[in-house]
Amino acid sequence: MPVRYDMRWNKHEHIRRSSRSLGPGHSLYFDMDPWTPATRNMEGEVSYYDPRRVAKLRRRLKGVNKQQYLRDAVARVLRGANSDKERVARICGFVYDAIYYNPIQQPVHDAKGQVLITDPVELLELHDGRCGQGVEITHALLQIAGIESRKRNVFHHVTCEARYGGAWHLADALMFGAEQPEKQGEVVSVAELRRDPYFADAFPLRHFVYTPEELLSTDGYRLLGYCFGDWGALAYYSWYMGGDEDYPPFLPIVLPAERLGSDRVRLRWAPSVKRNGGAIRYRVTVYEDRARTKAIISRTVSKTSLDWTVPETNRMYFIGVAATDDHVEKNPDTWYPEAPGNFVLVPKDQYGWYGVV
Repeated sequence: MPVRYDMRWNKHEHIRRSSRSLGPGHSLYFDMDPWTPATRNMEGEVSYYDPRRVAKLRRRLKGVNKQQYLRDAVARVLRGANSDKERVARICGFVYDAIYYNPIQQPVHDAKGQVLITDPVELLELHDGRCGQGVEITHALLQIAGIESRKRNVFHHVTCEARYGGAWHLADALMFGAEQPEKQGEVVSVAELRRDPYFADAFPLRHFVYTPEELLSTDGYRLLGYCFGDWGALAYYSWYMGGDEDYPPFLPIVLPAERLGSDRVRLRWAPSVKRNGGAIRYRVTVYEDRARTKAIISRTVSKTSLDWTVPETNRMYFIGVAATDDHVEKNPDTWYPEAPGNFVLVPKDQYGWYGVV
C-alpha cells in the first residue's frame, strides 16, 4: 500500500505529545553550538532529534515514490482552488498546519544537530521544522503545483516567494500560513517589505507564541535557550526585512482575580518585560465568549491590574491581556497576542473559588 500524507494528522495532538517529554537525561538548556556557550551545570544531552527516530522513518519510507507522494498531497490540498493566489494560500496553509516550529527539537541527520534534514517528504512525515525547512517543503509543493517559486535569503531568516499574476508574492508558510501580509488585497513581495519593513508587524506570527506547557520538562523545569520564552524572545518580523532590531514584550501571565466586594473584582496579571528594555502598557479585554470575539470592556493601562464591576455573578468571563510597547510608533497596527484567563464570581459561602480569591 503506497504511503500518503495523512490529512487527518492533528497538530495539537502532536504538540501535546512533545510537551513535557524531556526527562532528566536531557539538558534544560538548548545550545546551538558554536554560537551559544554551554552552561556549567547543563546536565544531560542537548535536545536534538534522536537519530533512531529518523532512521525508523527512513525504513518506513524506503521505496516510496516521493514525487508521487508530493503530487498526491498537492492534488488533495488544491482541490477546488480557482486561482494561483488561492493555490499558494492553500499550500502555505497546509505547510503551516503540517509543521510545528519546534523550539525543543528539530529534524537533523546526526545527534549533534549539525546537518539539517531538508527532504520535504521526510519533514512532512516528521512534522517538525524551522524556517529553512519550511521553505524546502513550500518550494517543492509549489513546483508540483506548476507555480514558479524561489527561496529568498533575508536577514537572519530564509523565506519563499511565489510568482503569479505577473509579480512575485511572499509565501512564508511557517511564519504566516494561509494569511500572508496583504496591501489592498494583494500579497506583498519581499522587495515591498524591505521598503516598508514594519508593515508586516501587524500580521500574526503565531509560531512564536509558545505556551508554558510546551516548554516544561517532565520534572517541571522551564527549558531555556534559542527561541524560548513566551512570544518575546524572537524579534519582530520587520527585523528580517531590514528594520531596527526590536523585540516584542513577553506575554503577561493572568493571575487569579481578587475579590473587592460582592460584585467587584481586581483583574490581575504578572508584569511583562521587553528584551533590551522599554516601556510596557497592557490592553485588557473582558469577553463574554470563550473564543474571545465578543468584548464587554477593553482598557489600556500602565499598571498590572484593573478593577471591574462584574455585571452578573455565577457567570464565566474570559480575559485577554496583551502587553504593548512603543513599536506602535512604527506601526500602530502591530499585532500583540493575548494571554488568556477566565473566572466566575460566586458568593463567598459558595463551595470553590473559581478563579477569584
